[in-house]
Amino acid sequence: MIHQHHDIVIVGSGIGGLSTFLYLSESEAFKGSKLSVCLIAKSTLSTTNTDWAQGGIAAVHAMGDDFEKHIEDTMDAGAHMNDKQIVRKVVESAPALMEDLIRWGTVFDKNPSNEYDLAKEGGHSEARIWHAEDQTGHAIQTALMQQVPGSTNAKVLENTILVDVVKDKNGQFHLNLFDMSNNCFSTITSSKLVLATGGTGMLYSKTTNQHVATGDGILMAKKLGATIENLSYIQFHPTGLFHDGNIAFLVTEALRGAGAVLRNQQGEAFMHHYDKRLDLAPRDIVSRAIITEMGKHGEAFVWLDATQLSTEVIDQHFPAIKAQCKVLLNIDISTEMIPVVPVQHYSCGGIKVDAFGETNVPQLYAIGEVASTGLHGANRLASNSLLEAIAFAKFAAERLLDLPDIQPAVPVTFKLECFDIDRVQVQNLLSQHAGIVKSTKGLQEALTLLQNIKSNAVAVPFNPYDHTSGVLLELGIMLIEDALNQKQNKGVFYNEDLVDDLIP
Repeated sequence: MIHQHHDIVIVGSGIGGLSTFLYLSESEAFKGSKLSVCLIAKSTLSTTNTDWAQGGIAAVHAMGDDFEKHIEDTMDAGAHMNDKQIVRKVVESAPALMEDLIRWGTVFDKNPSNEYDLAKEGGHSEARIWHAEDQTGHAIQTALMQQVPGSTNAKVLENTILVDVVKDKNGQFHLNLFDMSNNCFSTITSSKLVLATGGTGMLYSKTTNQHVATGDGILMAKKLGATIENLSYIQFHPTGLFHDGNIAFLVTEALRGAGAVLRNQQGEAFMHHYDKRLDLAPRDIVSRAIITEMGKHGEAFVWLDATQLSTEVIDQHFPAIKAQCKVLLNIDISTEMIPVVPVQHYSCGGIKVDAFGETNVPQLYAIGEVASTGLHGANRLASNSLLEAIAFAKFAAERLLDLPDIQPAVPVTFKLECFDIDRVQVQNLLSQHAGIVKSTKGLQEALTLLQNIKSNAVAVPFNPYDHTSGVLLELGIMLIEDALNQKQNKGVFYNEDLVDDLIP
């Protein structure tokens, strides 16, 4: 059977996938119709974690700031587990990447002097966060979507799940797709495959991620033979809004950068007990501090006090946070404190790639949160995620354009299995035993229970929910196994039974 072939297939429509698509579309090969590209979105093009990113994107620009400071801040946040060569490559590329985003239509906030209004966030020694109010990701997502080419050699598939992928002996990728709009399967092939599928937030009971963040790309890469590393390096954002539901509204740390202060339920500021950088310490430190404070008094949340900020600052820079706090909790952040709790936010590990985003599987690339590039080390510095995604999109484009001769596709067999998995049970186990503070006993218990769920699962006809629940179960087992193999506490990873080697 002959299937539709594309030179390059990109799975994912956040900043990683879209910017890869745009860089490729600017090439002479694409303009000359000598390159075909297909972009696959699991939901709509705009249903991405990028669209929900609040704070901004980090890039050196202001007087007094420099690359060395940004590099050192990134290394410090990552507990010096980062690849310094990668850190330097990304940081030094950042100013040009900002020009690309602006060229593609992203509008960043400026001050009354018509200069870019750069913010300061946790772990940064200087103000270098480019933002669009507190909805930066949405501004970027919208701008990039409007640039997606409409030519015949560019195809976009929305509401489409990558169910399975096989690489044949001639090097062609065969993708088994499920079209949720028409409830049918299809197959396409490609010479190169880019996974830009985002994070693993749905593994946890509380996350800031979109519902599509089920880690599909990681499992697909593993099936193809790619190396997966540090999957247990999960960053928890210190200030998720304390409210009902699986998805937590994120309260950007730019609010703390503007002067908001964390307080326990006795009204006492507490970060001076934990780090000299106070409320703007890196996220792993702030999250553990909050958990410690909550544990002292058996409380479910702490307060974020923004009442000392002027109404003008809140209205100008944090309108979305103000609006959501009013809608969800009926509080006015100008006069009332915000209840917050650490929630799952970002996967610092993932598919291991080189300096151009390529995995150990030839022609297989991973870009964005799904990848482990070496930039973040053991903990991501605030606002380095959007930067990493567009940086590796540009790095990868260089190699992606070097296409091999197309070989005949060889027939392959897909594995289509679907089981009735209790997703909530999986999420509860990960949240209880693989959260901010772990224990070896708890991890072993979780692994046994997850393996039992897998062994006892009952097969059901294919449907997207149970399929992605099965993906989460497999990822949960992989994450717990990775956590049990960790030998030291670094950055976001903390097992109370290991030697405390955390950098303050």
